[in-house]
Amino acid sequence: MFSLDFLLKGVAAPAGAAFVVALLLRRAGLGSRGIGAVAYAAGQALGTAWMLSGSGDWLPGRNLQWVPWVGVAAAAIGPTVVATGLATVERWLLTIFAAAAAAFVLVPLWPDLWPPRLTSIALFALAATVVARLLDGLVRRSSPRLIALLMAGGSGLAAMLIAASLSLTIGEAALTTAAALTGTAIALSFRSDELSVRGLCLPYTLAVGGWCYVTAIEPPPPAPPLVALLFLPAAPLVVWLTAVGPVSRWSTRRRLVAAALLWLTCVAALSAWAWFSTEGGDEEYARLTQPWHTII
Repeated sequence: MFSLDFLLKGVAAPAGAAFVVALLLRRAGLGSRGIGAVAYAAGQALGTAWMLSGSGDWLPGRNLQWVPWVGVAAAAIGPTVVATGLATVERWLLTIFAAAAAAFVLVPLWPDLWPPRLTSIALFALAATVVARLLDGLVRRSSPRLIALLMAGGSGLAAMLIAASLSLTIGEAALTTAAALTGTAIALSFRSDELSVRGLCLPYTLAVGGWCYVTAIEPPPPAPPLVALLFLPAAPLVVWLTAVGPVSRWSTRRRLVAAALLWLTCVAALSAWAWFSTEGGDEEYARLTQPWHTII
């Protein structure tokens, strides 16, 4: 399904780079809130640069090509959002700014886009802001290591669904994002702390949410939008069910098992929905199989 060249340059290299950068930053004793975000950005930038090498198209030409750079830019803002001393309203305003900026470049200029572009920008920004802030709160109430691994797992699942049911080309680009997040999550799992994972919440939301959004609206008529993909980035939020209420009083091990089972159930249901939504056939998605940097 994937070429050896892609697996080396688009998966192993970003994951390895993110892993090494996270460990080096930890060893250097730098502020923990930026470790996850910087490590992810390094892996994402390296993988995207290799995918674009030789094409000459370094500047994004359309919404699909903006997604990885949106993730890298969000990695610069994510650690600031969780900085100590910021008021809650300031954290929300920073997140809204980042989400709105991402929406501006990710929502296409199609004249027949539905909902209309301004409405879509507002909806994307609102959804991304809520997901990012709820994830941030969840990291403080649950296991940071678990949330990091669930974000990485969800990003990989989204990429595989895109590749298997819609477009191998776009799936490869999304898998590069997942690889960078996975390398980061594995490194953080060795010595996970709350701030490093909290700083990763915004880049995860905008990068993975971005891939899911641009892919969900991409299928040409008569194929319907792949709505199920829009919910995948929010899947880790089901862990909130174990962070509040009676379940929150269970032992740590029981809560972790319950959280993992809830997440698995959620992503399995969303995956089935996404898979069966694309039964229309590959012909409807033929124009999505070009090299990623040439899709216009």
